[in-house]
Amino acid sequence: MRKALLIALAMLMICCSGVEKNGTVPNVKVSEMPYLKQVVIMNVGGDYKAVLFFEFPNPCHKIRLKEVSFQGKDVTISLEYTPPKPGTYCIQVLKRENITVDLGRLAEGEYTVFVKVNGSVVKVLKFRV
Repeated sequence: MRKALLIALAMLMICCSGVEKNGTVPNVKVSEMPYLKQVVIMNVGGDYKAVLFFEFPNPCHKIRLKEVSFQGKDVTISLEYTPPKPGTYCIQVLKRENITVDLGRLAEGEYTVFVKVNGSVVKVLKFRV
């Protein structure tokens, strides 16, 4: 219930949070992660949150948050993805999963978020506080 409320709030806040659209960062190789559908940065009562939306072809795919690290105005969200083991039988039904990352209160300025899956950067976006 709490996740659903947070997702609804995220969608509402996209237009009115003052967050800029995704930017690009030169000299960063971005790998492909077809299951990552969207990353939203939002301001909820002064605290910033990143919501990552995934859509997997079946529930045998696993994703988990490993760590969040800050280096100046760069934020790295590291995830671990585990595909199904070869030969595993799994029902073929879409599995949507959201991961909410609390970034806390941030000082004013422009931030760059790097989303890494299994050590590779799969998404880069910029936003302004």
